[in-house]
Amino acid sequence: MPPEISRFVPLPICVAATLALAWAFTTLSPNRYIATARVLAPAGMDSAAGLPSRVLKIEHIAHDPRVAADFVAREVEARASGLKVLDGPSVRPEARGYGVNLAVGGLLGLGLGAGLVIARERRRRPVRGEAQLIATLGEPIFATRTFQESALDALAKQLLDHWFVGEQVLLPVVSALPGEGRTRLATELALRFSRLGVRTLLLDADFRSPGLHRALGLKNREGLADLLAGRPVQFAECAQDLAAMVAGSVRGDPLELLRGERLHALLAASAKHFRVIIVDTPAASRGPDLQIFAALARGALVVSQRSRAEAAALESLRGTLEQASARVISTVVNPR
Repeated sequence: MPPEISRFVPLPICVAATLALAWAFTTLSPNRYIATARVLAPAGMDSAAGLPSRVLKIEHIAHDPRVAADFVAREVEARASGLKVLDGPSVRPEARGYGVNLAVGGLLGLGLGAGLVIARERRRRPVRGEAQLIATLGEPIFATRTFQESALDALAKQLLDHWFVGEQVLLPVVSALPGEGRTRLATELALRFSRLGVRTLLLDADFRSPGLHRALGLKNREGLADLLAGRPVQFAECAQDLAAMVAGSVRGDPLELLRGERLHALLAASAKHFRVIIVDTPAASRGPDLQIFAALARGALVVSQRSRAEAAALESLRGTLEQASARVISTVVNPR
């Protein structure tokens, strides 16, 4: 969902909720009954008594039909002198006011939803500019870059020269919120490394909302989650010097799968065959899964969408990385 639209999500939710409450209130409210009777005044009596018509209607509403009928009967009896009864007391259920109540409920929902949207917008603390981004996330190892071809080419070479050195092979790609471009960035970097002749492995560890298989045109089966659960897996050769493992079938708690010993065994074995292992992780707002890879790598590459960069979400991501003793390697700003 585009961020501009997602800001207004409280509006339809509040309208739906108040409409549901109005419908439930109308449906569950006790029945009311209307008792009516009509009497005819003698000629000339209507004007003398100030009546608008010779026919006088007596009506009473009550929750108990007998109470309503008895009241009308007493009124007719009290007025019987000189009056002719046209219709004796009759009782019918009062129509439930669905139309009015739903209209009121909808208006209340619109007001409440609009109030919540306005309150949320006032609480938002958008991060504007590189200086504020660095102040929120902390000083990165490498400079902040934009999500552009030339900038990603330079970042890939910088990572090869200064990050993937010695025994360091792992690069987690993280973000504060979903939809900021983690999968796309991980894929773009993996393709660049492979074009440079660097043997690269791309892992989809976002078990909560996997997307790597769609980016690569693969089926999401026999992937990382299956390996961690002890089921058969397969690597997909996506290009020369580039292999990938999709998320696979997730059964159970994603965090528990990632905490198992099989993940460490996979990374240790993969490090013997690949110089670069890029991991697409879940957004920080969806769980602490990224901490496992950030702790192993002692760092993480952050992607942030310019239109969605908010101080609270980025501060939370910073706290998550600090708990894992991981530094921000660099921040890639997605302008979309």
